[in-house]
Amino acid sequence: MFKKDNETNPIGCIAFSNIVRGAFLSCHLGYKLDMDEVNKGYITEAIKKGIDIMFNNYGLHRIEANIMPKNKPSLRVVGKLGFYNEGLARKYLKINGVWEDHIHMVLLNDNL
Repeated sequence: MFKKDNETNPIGCIAFSNIVRGAFLSCHLGYKLDMDEVNKGYITEAIKKGIDIMFNNYGLHRIEANIMPKNKPSLRVVGKLGFYNEGLARKYLKINGVWEDHIHMVLLNDNL
């Protein structure tokens, strides 16, 4: 991901991974952004475009984002995009040597 006025220095990225076809039609969403670029709308805009591609070009039914409860800015981003809380995944990922709980946020494609 780049700023519109500077396409040489990346400021972040988004990834749609673990894409499952067949009956599931789902994927996971991950993203990161340079600390200096937070709260400027870049990540929200990029994810919104990515959602459009995953739902409309690839025909997926579900996008899942798992976020640590303490990561309030990230929870706000997906909340603005319509994701809803499907529950807590206890000790979901090992981060820096510690098993961390994650909130399971989901967005469904209502056109399917």
